Amino acid sequence: MTEVRRRQFPAPENEDEEPLISKLTDEEREAMDTMLAKKNRNNLNASTVLWMIAALIVFNMTDFANVLMNDERIKEDLLRWGCGCILVNIIVGIYLIVGLSYLQGKRDWENHVHPSLIPVATIFAVGGFVLCTIALWPVWGGWTIPILFVLFMGTIMGFSLMPF
Repeated sequence: MTEVRRRQFPAPENEDEEPLISKLTDEEREAMDTMLAKKNRNNLNASTVLWMIAALIVFNMTDFANVLMNDERIKEDLLRWGCGCILVNIIVGIYLIVGLSYLQGKRDWENHVHPSLIPVATIFAVGGFVLCTIALWPVWGGWTIPILFVLFMGTIMGFSLMPF
């Protein structure tokens, strides 16, 4: 078995010396947090744009809206249940992002809401994706999963550009 080398930070010259971060005042820490928050606000990058363009191309090439409205091969009951599960996930996301973070200014969601809210939303999202995949499988077959994944990623990247 090979031994894993771990990167270690240089030891202080004196063993009694405190790390640099502990010497910062509260004002200096707040200034650093503000600077890092401003630096990370810009979510527009190449991957975001490419996912959104890919989603638009897939939406156009598959005639997604027309298929959802008019194709009789779709299992409508499963599609409704899948969209309902995804809607629950979106409502939880709006509550956490807009309600708590933006309006109330709370950043630590687990202290302000029931701790199982995020896993429940995740289960609803996965269930919705599975149900929608089964409902649309008769139309596109094996291409259903890539089509839905690209549309999902394009939507998420579009939402990441919102100013919240």
